[in-house]
Parts: sequence; C-alpha cells; structure tokens
Amino acid sequence: MAYNVLAGGFLTDKYVDAPVPYDNPSLISSLTQRKESRGRHDFDGWGRTLYRYRSDPAKESIKYYREIAKDNKMSLLELSLRWTRERSLVTSSLLGISNMKQFDEDMSFYQKDALSDDIMWQIDRIHMRHRNPIFSSTRVGRDWNGEGEIGEVIP
Repeated sequence: MAYNVLAGGFLTDKYVDAPVPYDNPSLISSLTQRKESRGRHDFDGWGRTLYRYRSDPAKESIKYYREIAKDNKMSLLELSLRWTRERSLVTSSLLGISNMKQFDEDMSFYQKDALSDDIMWQIDRIHMRHRNPIFSSTRVGRDWNGEGEIGEVIP
C-alpha cells in the first residue's frame, strides 16, 4: 500500500500559491484571515509536524513535477495518482480524501490510460535528482545539534 501518495496534499497543488500558516511569518494573522481551510497544513498543530512536505528539496521536486503535468495537459493531482497506478508493487493507495467529490475525481484518474514511457522517464529523472526530498533540508548548519532542521518537531 502506498502511504500518503499526495505528499500531505502538496501534490494536489492547493498549497502552491500561498504558504501554509506555520511557514508564514505572521502566523496568527494568516490563521484568522483564511476563510476556508485547504487542508491539514492550514492548522497550526499539524503544520509543525508536516515540515517534510514543505522542505526546500520537496518544494523543488513538486515544482518540477508540476511542469511535467502542465506540459502534458494534466493537473499535478492527476499526474501523481496516475503515477501510483504505474508502479507494479503498488496494489492500493491511501488517498486521504475528505469528500465524495474528491473521491470521484481521484477515481477518474485511475481509469485513464497508462502514462507514457516518456512521462515516466521524466518523473524518474526528477526522482534521481531529489531521491528523498521529504527527509532532506537545505536549512542545516555545520552541526545539526540544535541548528537547522533535521526531522520534525513532534508536539
């Protein structure tokens, strides 16, 4: 089973245009200004524990995956879900949907034709450059002992 195939919601594209409140310097105002939550990253408690999806290497990988999706006339969500279907060892995926509309949309992507070998190769090349971005950080000092970001803060 593939766990969290949408990277905590970041592969849905809903967090691209505005930072999550925990990464926003004016955290309190951003929490009160948002009229509708985009998902768990918009809540202070979750924001601290989900840094792995917002690391600079993860954001860079997502940027490249978005370009592949756009170049192939599909959403990042569609590219992500169709990619999981192409993995021979994945027999089911944990999606974390919130409503039936999301369920119906997600299921429609699983019923489309396979991604081309060219698209799969483009994705593989990004993966080779950013092999494990959710456990990487560009904000690490010379000695991580109290400096930089290694792992995540668990409240």
